[in-house]
Amino acid sequence: MFSGLMLLSVAKLTKDLAADNRCFHCCLAVLLGIVAQTWLSLLLSVGLLIFSVSDWRERSVSAGWFSGWCSLLLILFPCDWFNLCLLAALVGGLAIVSHGLGSADVILIGVFGGVLQLEIALIITFLACISATIHWLVTHPSSLPLISHLAIGYGCVQLAHGWLF
Repeated sequence: MFSGLMLLSVAKLTKDLAADNRCFHCCLAVLLGIVAQTWLSLLLSVGLLIFSVSDWRERSVSAGWFSGWCSLLLILFPCDWFNLCLLAALVGGLAIVSHGLGSADVILIGVFGGVLQLEIALIITFLACISATIHWLVTHPSSLPLISHLAIGYGCVQLAHGWLF
């Protein structure tokens, strides 16, 4: 049911994108709809999908909406603040040095570390890097929407959660 609703909403949100981008986000909607089994995974999936489309379209996300979504996740669900701060500091330092990550990417990875386990957040980030590398090798864009690739990593980890963890 969630897959269908998410697919319909993505079809509406991505009307102005190119066909390959629409296809990517429709597949992402199905993946995130499949893994949305709890309130946490549902809120994560919906937010990731919305901000993925925004990041893909504009290469930025609305700071107000994104901060509100992250705050909602941190307020509603148990959070390991040490993991959140550790990942935010490490990835934030990498972002400053590389000039390649946006603040939303850093915050999202930190939220993954706080709400999910640290190891899960690192696996999601690793899978996002692999996905982004494949994306870059195939299309050679000038910039990459990392939130979309973090959403892919999250969906894959959640899908494999029953088999691996």
